[in-house]
Amino acid sequence: MALPLSLIRLVVLGTVLLFSLIALGLAGDLTTTSMRAFGVYFSFAALAIATAVLCFLTLPAMIALEIMRPGGPTSMIIVELSWLGFLSILWLATGANAAEFVSVGFWFDCNDTGRGENPANATGCHEMSAVAAFGFLNWLILMGYTGLLTVLSLIAANRKHTGVWTSSVANAPFDQPAHTPSAPGGSYGGETTQVGGTGGVGGHPAAYENTSGSVQAGTVHV
Repeated sequence: MALPLSLIRLVVLGTVLLFSLIALGLAGDLTTTSMRAFGVYFSFAALAIATAVLCFLTLPAMIALEIMRPGGPTSMIIVELSWLGFLSILWLATGANAAEFVSVGFWFDCNDTGRGENPANATGCHEMSAVAAFGFLNWLILMGYTGLLTVLSLIAANRKHTGVWTSSVANAPFDQPAHTPSAPGGSYGGETTQVGGTGGVGGHPAAYENTSGSVQAGTVHV
């Protein structure tokens, strides 16, 4: 791999945190503006605020626990895929809902910005478009990372590695070759086995020498 997956994970989660902070500020200001103007708030703005708060509550903990305790339950690949997939769905819903409001021109027509309209309307229009953009960006980043992690985990599991889904990203055997169990058996070459019996003539035992799988009869003295 060109880059360790743990480094890619750190960059992805850090970028999502940064975009979540921006989306939180935009959605908060948009909610304040709409409450002052109409006494209502937009559903996508509330969803953006809630999703950003969830990211701030969980993603820093995921980064810290992966560094301090990579084998913990919260660092398992299956847990990470489930939670990040859930967050990506929330960001997709945020971006799609905001884009729908922008497209229908609810509250104000974004195509009329810059024509001497109310500055609050122009600011609200830009904030609405920005919330939609950052919602889609976070969705794409999280979906790309979870897709990559899923593919690598499936490849590792197909290579007969055990415990892939319950291991952490740092300890997962993504770069290790396929696990092939050693076949039982040993080498018989060079081993000599002598078997003495009482079946010889005149009471003398007959000696049999087994050399490399062949049996030779010894000389019988009468």
